Amino acid sequence: MEMTVEMKPKKSIAEEMADLFHEFPNPKDTVTTAELAKPWNYQIWDLSQKYLSLSNNTLVAAPKGSNSPEEVLAVVPNRGFENSSSTIFPIFMGLQDGNRVLSCIETGAQPQISIMEEGIMKLYKNVQPFKNFTFLNHPEDSQQTCSFESAAFPGWFLSTSTEPNKPIGLSRKGGAEIATFYFIKK
Repeated sequence: MEMTVEMKPKKSIAEEMADLFHEFPNPKDTVTTAELAKPWNYQIWDLSQKYLSLSNNTLVAAPKGSNSPEEVLAVVPNRGFENSSSTIFPIFMGLQDGNRVLSCIETGAQPQISIMEEGIMKLYKNVQPFKNFTFLNHPEDSQQTCSFESAAFPGWFLSTSTEPNKPIGLSRKGGAEIATFYFIKK
């Protein structure tokens, strides 16, 4: 007896983001958000096959296959950020524990990424712009990659160094840094 396995096509990043926004309604419009106890988890890695790993409270881009444990990111939509585009998705990203989030801060010459002690679900439920915690997910034409623009610093994108085991940062597109990522729901 021959069995056929029907393979579901992989969703594009835009479809995954639309699902995320559908699953997490605007907290202002709902009676309770208790049922939304957990953010969605995503694997993220750059075009050079470096994934994010936590080292001394800093996210670094480590080569796949290295001994560094992969950090899965917790993600929820930012419903308080005004967005006029149906193809750009404002999101909060944090560590899997849900108690630390990525933040964009100004430190002199250029903005930097920092990990801040803040509950990702608390940010979601407050329905405020929170630009320093917000990243604009831009799905790329390939449908399987995207970039993450800082809402606090327009034109600056989450990036990794071309060298392994370096901290993630923010950079302008077109430079030596890698600003395009694979972003897959776990």
